[in-house]
This record gives sequence, structure tokens and C-alpha cells, in this order.
Amino acid sequence: MGALDVFLTRQGEVVEQMAKAAEQIPQTQMMWKPCGKSLPWIYLLHHTCVHRRFFLKSIKGQPYDFPGDYGAPANQPHSPAEAASQIRQSWQELKNYLSAMGDPILKTTLKPYWGGEELTVEQILWELYAENVHHRGQAWLYARMNGITPPVIWGTEQA
Repeated sequence: MGALDVFLTRQGEVVEQMAKAAEQIPQTQMMWKPCGKSLPWIYLLHHTCVHRRFFLKSIKGQPYDFPGDYGAPANQPHSPAEAASQIRQSWQELKNYLSAMGDPILKTTLKPYWGGEELTVEQILWELYAENVHHRGQAWLYARMNGITPPVIWGTEQA
């Protein structure tokens, strides 16, 4: 098992958990947020797929419009099911690309789409993973604040 396989497995688990969390959002609560500076519930989950797509464009050398692509109404989900679908689809796009490239892609360096110094693709992927885990935790809090039990992720929570 190569380094890429480890990432694909771990990230795939987190992405699926986030998609399931998006499916739990009540239609009437999609735009709920705990305070004025927070992202609305549905966008909190959705923006992780935007980041995956920006990274994919970045690694392919394709242009992306930030923040235009991020905030364009046409690119925003209009239902929990649509958000879940976009989360899964963006992951599948990135996974397919990385799988086709294999482990050698991990050592490629590029400037991250968020700026800063050049990093290896592997470093950027693990940053994306950490961000997804972080936002999964936020989504779980949003759910609990709305009386919803989030999906079980470690097997020790009570469903």
C-alpha cells in the first residue's frame, strides 16, 4: 500500500461522513448558522468540495476564479441532497485524477491555491484532509445544536 492509498482511504471516509451529514440537514435549516460570522450549515459542508475542485484545477494547471467560483449562486447547493451529491462528486473527481497519476504525483511541488510557499502535493492533500476533519467537527456541532444526532464515525457513539 502506497502513501496515496492511505490518503485516498482516509479522505474517502471523511468525505462520505460529510455527505451523510449534509443529507441530514433539514431543508428549513440549510441557512442556519450559530452566529453572524459563521458559514450557513449547508455552505460549511459544501465549501470543502469547492476546495477539492480548486486543488484539482491547481494541480492540472487550470485557472480558477476565487472567490467568484466559490460564491457564484449557480455553484451553491440548493438542497441537502444536492450538497451531498456535490461533496461526493468533487471527491470522485479528485480521487480519479490522483489514482490515475499514482504515488509519483505526491512529490510534485506547487504553490497552494490559498497562497504561501510551494508545497508538495502530498503536503497539500493532508492539509485538505485536516480541513475536512475540522469542518466535519463543525458540522457535527451544527447538527447537535439543532437536535440531530450526527452519523456515527468511530463506532463508539450512541446512534
